[in-house]
Order: sequence, then C-alpha cells, then structure tokens
Amino acid sequence: MSLLEVIFLALILATDAFVVSFSYGLCNIKQVKKTAMMLALGTGLFQFLMPLIGAFLTNLVFDFINIYAKYIAGIIFITLGVKMLFDAKSAKTNYCENNEANVVTLKTVFLISVATSIDALASGSSLFLLKANIFESAIIIGVITFVLSLIGFYAGKFFKKNAPDIVCKTAGAFLILLGLKSIFL
Repeated sequence: MSLLEVIFLALILATDAFVVSFSYGLCNIKQVKKTAMMLALGTGLFQFLMPLIGAFLTNLVFDFINIYAKYIAGIIFITLGVKMLFDAKSAKTNYCENNEANVVTLKTVFLISVATSIDALASGSSLFLLKANIFESAIIIGVITFVLSLIGFYAGKFFKKNAPDIVCKTAGAFLILLGLKSIFL
C-alpha cells in the first residue's frame, strides 16, 4: 500500500473516534483539557495497537491462508467500506435530554478505545496480507486518530457554545448510532 492509501485508511478508521469525541465535547464535562487528552490518547493508542495485533494474528495462520490473501484483504476492505456506507445512511437525529457528565473515567476511555478500534484490528490483517509496512501504518493510523479525536472533542465544544439548540439531539444521535453500529454491523 502507498503512503497515501494508508493515510486514507487512517482517516476512515478514525471516524468513530472523531464522532465519539465530538459527542463528549457536546456534553457538560468538567476537566475539559484532561478529558480531551484522555480520549485522544486512548483512541490513538488503541488504533495504533489493533493493526499490530491483527497483523500478528494473521501471521500465525499465514501459511494456511496465503493463497487466498488478496481475496481476504479485499473482502475485509469491502466489508469495512459497506459498513461505513450503512453508517452514513443510518444517520438520523434522535431527541434526548441534556446530559450533565462530570468526569470521563479511565474505564470509559478504555471501553470507547476498544469499541472504536475493532475495525483497525481487521485492517491490520489486510495490511499484513498486502505486505504493507505494518508498524509504519500503525503509527500513521494512531497519530491521525489522536489528532482527529482532539479535533472532534473541541468541535463538539464549539458547536455546543454556538448552536445550543441542537446539542442534545446531535450528541444522542451520534452515540445511539455508534451503539447500533456496534451491535448490528
């Protein structure tokens, strides 16, 4: 894979982390800078680790699947792409009441980080099968996720301040859709 393709893949993989961080930015969170950094570090770290784990696991069974490698990689990427299309198509706004959240805990960040990085695990398998530099790719994926998570959080804060009438609906819709995606897709 080329560097441009890895960057494009990283942007796609970082979408969930961006949306979750955006949703938390919409909430009334105390310790804003700490929360933003925890979310960015957690999601970025897991987006870095998951491709490495996916590549390692794929390497364990590589001899058995080598003849099908390009097909498996293609199917994984097509599946991720279709999933992203369904995610975009299902974006509907739902009403909720404003959530007063005080502090985001490490447990919450851990769960968010795992949930938003499952796609990166599958991508690690594809990267390995396509003979990409997995460590370089994982670094790019992790850094881009870190940056987009910070941007998402502060974008949420900006929209909350400048468009308070849509805050609850937007935050609820994003979180509900991510939950449904995790369960059904």
